[in-house]
Amino acid sequence: MLSRKCEYNYQIPNSNVELPAGMRVIIPIYGLHHDPNYYPDPARFNPERFTKENKRTRHPYTYLPFGEGPRNCIGMRFALLQIKMGIISFLRDHRIKICDKSTVPIKFSRRSLVTTNEAGFWLTITPSSYN
Repeated sequence: MLSRKCEYNYQIPNSNVELPAGMRVIIPIYGLHHDPNYYPDPARFNPERFTKENKRTRHPYTYLPFGEGPRNCIGMRFALLQIKMGIISFLRDHRIKICDKSTVPIKFSRRSLVTTNEAGFWLTITPSSYN
């Protein structure tokens, strides 16, 4: 979730709700990232959603893993680079499969502030035969 403060009075389009200046607004990131209006079939793994062509077809503020604007995460670029390098290094040496113990599709916990699977997520990791 992101928290922001309204700088001026804002009328929400197609409603009679007005947010007064100074009001704190919570932006539900999970809700945005799983809204079928922006991401058809949001539960399906589809990396093509994030190609340059597909990014151009939707509003730029519908994907906010690091926030946006002047208050976004200052370590975003470094974090993304570190994550990519870690994944590449790990996948070079290992193979990963979902265990039968994992529930598919994932059922997200409604009691947690962070996105977690109710039943956990179980994987089988084996050394790669390419080593």
